[in-house]
Amino acid sequence: MKVAVIGAGAAGCFCAILLKRRMPEAEVEVFEAGKRPLAKVSLTGGGRCNLTNTFRQITTLRQAYPRGEQLMKRALRRWSQQDTMRWWEQEGVRLVTQADECVFPASQDAMQIVETLLQRMRKEGVILHTSHRVNDILPEEEGYTLCFASDELPPRHFHRVVCTMGGLPSTNRFALFRHLPGLSVEPPVPSLFSFCINDPSLTSLTGLVVKSAHVSIVGTKLRAEGALLVTHWGVSGPAVLRLSSYAAPYLAQHDYKAELCVNWLWPSSEE
Repeated sequence: MKVAVIGAGAAGCFCAILLKRRMPEAEVEVFEAGKRPLAKVSLTGGGRCNLTNTFRQITTLRQAYPRGEQLMKRALRRWSQQDTMRWWEQEGVRLVTQADECVFPASQDAMQIVETLLQRMRKEGVILHTSHRVNDILPEEEGYTLCFASDELPPRHFHRVVCTMGGLPSTNRFALFRHLPGLSVEPPVPSLFSFCINDPSLTSLTGLVVKSAHVSIVGTKLRAEGALLVTHWGVSGPAVLRLSSYAAPYLAQHDYKAELCVNWLWPSSEE
């Protein structure tokens, strides 16, 4: 069994390790378009790497995944946040939980996570290729052929292909899947962004942080809560970033023009 994993981020490297442990006889190769594997992981959480969340403050998955509740429910049944924490601790990474229930390595160093994944890949015999951008996946009678962007790299055949490419910066990259039957592509829209509000009475308060605010899009059920930061162009912070994620399709459809309601005194009610 030859398995190709496209993308050497957290998901791809983790997947490759588990594949080799469950199927030691399989040949597992990881193809990364960039020069370094796990490049984004090294920057995650301000260089500290937020591994997961305990979910103790989550009463329903819709709170955390308003656009993917059912999908995440199925996924977490197979591999939960507890499984994630257990796995890292078994690999020798001690964990700590913050007051907001975010879980970090006790070292507070994302490079410990990067090195742990790379070491386990080497130990299990996973082959890692960097600067290998996959341009096409061609279905064959038994498996798939991967074609690469560089003419110097010949096509390779695999029995199975796992795609763990994370965010794609351009919709053109979805052409990678054009030959695969039965797949439909949902056009992506921007998410996790701050809001521009051209109001001097607000932006004159640049730097102000409200530790607990509630934000919503007027006329919808889209809402979020958390810390809010006033910037020189509008508002940002966890509450706004969460709302931008929840409201991403809505805001894209409305040309990013909407009325924002802020409760600055959350959790006090309007009354």
